[in-house]
Amino acid sequence: METNYGKLGQESMDLLRKTSKQAADVQLRMLAEIMRRNCDTEYGRKYGFGEIEAADEFQKKVPLSVYRDYEGYILRMIAGEEKILTKEPSVYYCISSGTTGEVKYLPLTETDLKIQYVYAYGAVFGMVKEHYQDLPQEEVFGRIFQVGEFAKTYMGDGTMNGIRSGCIYQWLDKDGQFDAGDYCVPKEVLFPDTLEDLLYVKVRFALAERDIRAIHGVFINRVAGVFDYIWRNWEMLLSDMEHGGVDESVCLSRRWREYVGQKLPPNPKRAQELRLLDHAGLRENMIKKIWPNVRYVLAIGGKSFAYYTEKMLGYARDIPIHPYAYAASEGIFGIAEKMDKPDHYILFPEAGFFEFLPLNEGLSGEGRPLFMWELDIGERYELVFTNHSGLYRYCMGDVVEVTGWYGQAPIVQFCYRKNQVINIAGEKSNQEQLAEAVKRFAFRMRCEVVGYCVQEDMSDVLPRYQFYLECTGIHVSGAEDILDDCLCRVNYEYQGCRKMNEIGRVRISYLRAGSFGRYEEQLAKSGKIMGQNKRVCILDSSEKRQFFAGQTTS
Repeated sequence: METNYGKLGQESMDLLRKTSKQAADVQLRMLAEIMRRNCDTEYGRKYGFGEIEAADEFQKKVPLSVYRDYEGYILRMIAGEEKILTKEPSVYYCISSGTTGEVKYLPLTETDLKIQYVYAYGAVFGMVKEHYQDLPQEEVFGRIFQVGEFAKTYMGDGTMNGIRSGCIYQWLDKDGQFDAGDYCVPKEVLFPDTLEDLLYVKVRFALAERDIRAIHGVFINRVAGVFDYIWRNWEMLLSDMEHGGVDESVCLSRRWREYVGQKLPPNPKRAQELRLLDHAGLRENMIKKIWPNVRYVLAIGGKSFAYYTEKMLGYARDIPIHPYAYAASEGIFGIAEKMDKPDHYILFPEAGFFEFLPLNEGLSGEGRPLFMWELDIGERYELVFTNHSGLYRYCMGDVVEVTGWYGQAPIVQFCYRKNQVINIAGEKSNQEQLAEAVKRFAFRMRCEVVGYCVQEDMSDVLPRYQFYLECTGIHVSGAEDILDDCLCRVNYEYQGCRKMNEIGRVRISYLRAGSFGRYEEQLAKSGKIMGQNKRVCILDSSEKRQFFAGQTTS
């Protein structure tokens, strides 16, 4: 049966409004339930969950935590032990990267997935319908162009695993019950059995479908990249559509070439219809030109993706963009406040138990983590989260600012992630990962890296990392390939972005000897106390970028 998106959306929005109006009570009841449900687990017995009856007791008895506090427990869960962190078994393991690039696994229970389905999946459709409240449902919802795909992968015991953005779809299809009839690609393209770049395949199916109503993605860089790809390969795509073939230049396995040939026979009529569009001016308002009935785009954008957000606004023009959700591997925290308003998210009270570490001294509570109902608009806090899947008082490292209220639920703007230094496509490379990559690079190149710094480079077709290296004994042949491989090995998300052609190969510029010393001298001349300054790593200002660009050997 096809999903009734209007009904699902309305029910989800009604529940969001109801729980947000009584957010404080919902939070306290949920915390009590989490403690009761998991009091007989190993972690629950260790910290006395059965004796906790109030939120302040929870804060006193249960310590703040980070991933390393759970790693041993999670490995035992993966090995088959039960009632370690939660009474409820894990049905999915989210894969993420640790600080030195080691893959880390985060358990996910069905309770968490059900909450995600209601608030971060269903509520989107409710917001879309409210945006088009004067239109009948059949004119709002219809065929979906899903930019991503959800390769089904498993742990050794058969438990599903993968990245957080794909978990809800894999869970919905755990028994083969997910209805892909509303998508413009067949189910086997949505759920491929191996991870391969199927962009060409998805675009071919999408271009053949005239009446698409929605474009779904996760991060806006990936969605914008799809339209870049269409524009760059316009004539090739239309020629393949007309003749029913796959151009030799397309990097696609033989299996998928044969698949496209079988599923997409020659379609000269649609190819001719699209050829009437002026390719030179196609980038402006491209979506409406190709698919006149698209109602919305689903993609996370905003200030963290400013380059792609601006590009996407050109492709979409007056089509609203839903900024989707505020999420991480550890949880789905909030839903976008409204259409076309990025960076502002309603924290839904049933997501988990929220605490907030004040960043500024002198705030109420004398430095203790505050509860959802104690926050002040305009203040910034570090997010601490207890989920339904075994993470308790987990320090996310995310700094958020409260911008308003939705009932009693705060609306927050994500500001930055502590220790995160560079992020182009959601890969979130931090200082530890960059340092480990450079260390491995130096070992493999048999050279000494005196210093390094890095910035985003948006000057080419694909964005990439621009490294500045001060080295001794370097042989430059093959160096960029090796450094790129080292980054892939220390950051799982970076590796995925490279495989999916979302980030280009790293670029290296070599610095003259003494460049970092000269930079410190410049800081000293400007009055900076050198003992209070760490060596520059991320070039986060035009002054830093100009200085190191001027220190290169060529």
